[in-house]
Amino acid sequence: MRITSFLLLLLICTISNAQKKDEHLLEFKINGIQNDTVYLANYYGDKLYYRDTAIADANGSFQFTEEYDGGIYAVVVPGPKYFEFLMNEPAFSMETDIVDFNKNMKIHGSKENSLFFDYIDFLATKNKEAEGYKNDVRLFDDARKTEAKDKLDKIDGEVKAYQRALIENNPGTFVSSVINMSMDIEIPEELKDDTSKAGIDIGYKYYLMHYWDNVDLSDDKIVRTSVFHRKLDTYFKTTIVQVSDSITAAVDRLLEHTKPNSEIRKYVVHFVTYTFETSDIMGLDAVFVHMGLNYYCPDENGVSPAWWMTDEKIEKLCERANKLAPLRLGQKAPYLSLPDTTEKNWVQLWSLEGPYTILYFWDPNCGHCKKETPVLLELYHSELKEKGIEVYSVGKATGDDFEDWKEYIVENDLDWINVGLTKNVFNKAQKNSNEFIPRYTTIGSLNYTETYDIYSTPRVFILDQDMIIRAKGISVEQISELLQRFEEKKEEE
Repeated sequence: MRITSFLLLLLICTISNAQKKDEHLLEFKINGIQNDTVYLANYYGDKLYYRDTAIADANGSFQFTEEYDGGIYAVVVPGPKYFEFLMNEPAFSMETDIVDFNKNMKIHGSKENSLFFDYIDFLATKNKEAEGYKNDVRLFDDARKTEAKDKLDKIDGEVKAYQRALIENNPGTFVSSVINMSMDIEIPEELKDDTSKAGIDIGYKYYLMHYWDNVDLSDDKIVRTSVFHRKLDTYFKTTIVQVSDSITAAVDRLLEHTKPNSEIRKYVVHFVTYTFETSDIMGLDAVFVHMGLNYYCPDENGVSPAWWMTDEKIEKLCERANKLAPLRLGQKAPYLSLPDTTEKNWVQLWSLEGPYTILYFWDPNCGHCKKETPVLLELYHSELKEKGIEVYSVGKATGDDFEDWKEYIVENDLDWINVGLTKNVFNKAQKNSNEFIPRYTTIGSLNYTETYDIYSTPRVFILDQDMIIRAKGISVEQISELLQRFEEKKEEE
C-alpha cells in the first residue's frame, strides 16, 4: 500500500474551492483496536492520500465529521491495514473486526456500501472457485484443460451477470457507476468472428470508439477511484497505437466529453501531459507539446485553460512546450550556422545536400561522448560517407574547452564537418552580436543549446534531404538500423 500525505496532494493538485462538498457523519467501530490513531484516506487516481485523522476510543469507535468529496475512501489503522468504502452518502456507520475487515463487516444506513461489500464478497467467492480451474489449465492434459476452461467461462459469465444485474437494479448509484466503469467493452460477436486483417481492424476501431461508453465523464467522483486511473492508463499506454498523432487525436476526443472546469478534465490533462513528457519512446514528446499548447498555454486574452495551476507553473510549462515544438519529428530542423575550427568558415546546416544528415552534438570532455564518437566515426567511414551522408558535428567549444575540442578533432582524425561556438566568437558575440548577425548566423544558432534543447551530450538527430527531423534522442548504434528503415519505407511508398 502506498499512502501519501494530504499536504503533498495539495502541492500536486489544487482542489477547486468552488466545488460544493457535503457534510458527513461517518461512524466506525473496529474491534481489536483501542486508543489508536486512525486515518481517513481517499484515492486520487491510483494512490491513496491521507485526508483526515481520528482517535479510536477504548472500544475501537471513532468518527469523521468533515466535508468530503465523493469517491472511494479507506480507513487506515496501525499496521498499516485498511479497508475501502464508498463515499456518496452523508451519514452511515460501519463495524468490523481487525482480523478480517470484509468478512466481519456490518453496515448501517448505507445502501451504496451494502451493495459494494456484497459485490466484494461475491468476487472473492468466485475468485476462490476459479483458482483451482486455473491450475488445471496450466498443468493438465487437453481434455482436463478444456473442461477447466469451460468452468472458467461459466464463472466469468456469472460474474458479468451479477455486475449487469447490480447496475440495472441500482440506477444512479455510485456503486453501479464504479462497477460499470470496471467492465470491459464487449465487441459484437459478428466482429469477433471475422479474423481477417480487415475484420480485426474493424473490431479494434469499434473497441476504441466505445472504450469510454461505460464511464460517466460528467461525475468528478470517478477521479477519486483507482478504477478510472487504471482505465486511463490502459487506454493511453497499451490500447492506443503509440504514435503521437493517434494519441493526440484520442485525448482530444476524450476531453470533448468533459467539462472545462471539471476535476476529470484536470486529471486527464495532467495524466497525459506527464505520461508523455517522460516517455522514452522517440517522438512522443510531441504529445507533451500538443497538451501544453492546447490545454495550458493562455489564449489571446491571456486566459489559461489550466485553471488549477499557478501562473508561474503555466509559464514554465508553456516555455518548455514552445521550445520543443520546433524539434518534433516531422519538423524542419532549426537553422544552424556555426564556425569551424579556423573561426573563419561558417558552415550552414541547411546547405548540406545528402540524402540524410547526422546532426551530432558532443563535448570533448564528456565521458559518454568519448565512447560514442569513435563508434560514429567508424560508421561514417564504413557506411555513411559512401552514401553521401554527412555528419554535422557540433562540439561544445566555449570557454576553456575550446583547445580541448580542437585537440580531440586532430588526435582522432574527425574528418567530418566540425563546427562549434568557439571561445573567440563567443566573447565577440557577447560584446557585439551585430558582427556576426545576420551576415554569418542567427541568434538561434549562437544559442544552439537552447534552440536544440541540448541538456546533455551526446545528442543525435537524423535529418532527411529536406532537413526534416526523422529521428532524435537516439544512440549512435541505432543510426544504421533507422536509416535502413527509412529507406524501406520509401520503397513501400
